[in-house]
Amino acid sequence: MKKSLMVSLFAAALLCADAADAVFRVDFNSGKDQIVLQPEKNNEMLAEPMKWVKDPEARKYTLTTWSNGMVPATRWKSYRISFVPSSSGSVSISVGAQWAAKPENRHWLLVNRMDLNGKLYANGDFRKTRKSRDDRTIPIGFWLAKDARYLPSSGEAGTPAVLVNHDNRLYFTLKVEAGKPYELRFKIKTPSSDEVR
Repeated sequence: MKKSLMVSLFAAALLCADAADAVFRVDFNSGKDQIVLQPEKNNEMLAEPMKWVKDPEARKYTLTTWSNGMVPATRWKSYRISFVPSSSGSVSISVGAQWAAKPENRHWLLVNRMDLNGKLYANGDFRKTRKSRDDRTIPIGFWLAKDARYLPSSGEAGTPAVLVNHDNRLYFTLKVEAGKPYELRFKIKTPSSDEVR
């Protein structure tokens, strides 16, 4: 009886975790230039190499980071990621949310602003846009994967935002210098159901 109860509680915990609110996630890949990124530990974001990359040599040039807790729906929250690159080159960065087994549980997030080392990243407020070949509006300097969307007034105080989740991400490339510290800061919120439609 006790064992059956424990199994039931474990199954319920897994179900709840799968259907939980969104966890903010940012992935880094610097395999092209073979840059090792040394993350700074903080209470906002957790970080580790991508365990699902099987080749240990390739894994050295990856980093996945995720929020230490759920993203609020009632207010905008700032999340900070700091790292130091081992060498100079380019780092590919994707901004989204955490994976879940069921696609319907891969929750959406709004990205409102991005800063680099205490200053607005180039077009990090998403105000400048372009049209893609398939006529989507995309912030200049960024790429949107699949169904990630530019929302012109869903950010704080009616500013632009980008809607992302695990499968539908915001991408950009950051040029880095060896030994120089980099701090990325993102303003994030869980969207309303109307914004996800």
